[in-house]
Amino acid sequence: MKRIGLVFREKIIEEIKERVQDTKGCFFVGFNKVKASPYNCLRNDLHKVGSKVLVTKNSLLKRAFTDLGWQDLDGFLEGETGIVFVYDKDIVGACKIMVNFSKEREVLQIKGGFLGGEKVDSKQVAALAKLPSKEILLGMAVRGMASPLTGFVGALNQIILKFVWVVQEIKNKKG
Repeated sequence: MKRIGLVFREKIIEEIKERVQDTKGCFFVGFNKVKASPYNCLRNDLHKVGSKVLVTKNSLLKRAFTDLGWQDLDGFLEGETGIVFVYDKDIVGACKIMVNFSKEREVLQIKGGFLGGEKVDSKQVAALAKLPSKEILLGMAVRGMASPLTGFVGALNQIILKFVWVVQEIKNKKG
């Protein structure tokens, strides 16, 4: 018969493994003296962009990631550690929230994480946070595709306008 604590730890490890497999990316953050109210604000802000945060023991995180075959956790599991799971495709939004929170409250430290199985460090997370939002990037792409068409329509319009001006001048000289 298993002890309750062991069953509870195994359940947490399974939950971490399930969350990691369902995510677009995950980031490790250091929670050193973060109070409950700011932590709840961070949790709510992350939830708005399709992300969740989980704080648990480093040994449980290490075991879950080792079971998944992710061995390269150097520097991520030191001190009090939380993990942010990004489920939505808007990874930039989650990065912005974490970076802004760490600027406002210096008690949060972004350690790095994984995007698509690739390891990223805290500098790369900060660089992701500087990218424009998904809507702005889509707008820039549409504008880039529409720009040649707009120029072409403008050129055709100028040809027609020049023809109308020539006809108007001929009419003015005859009349």
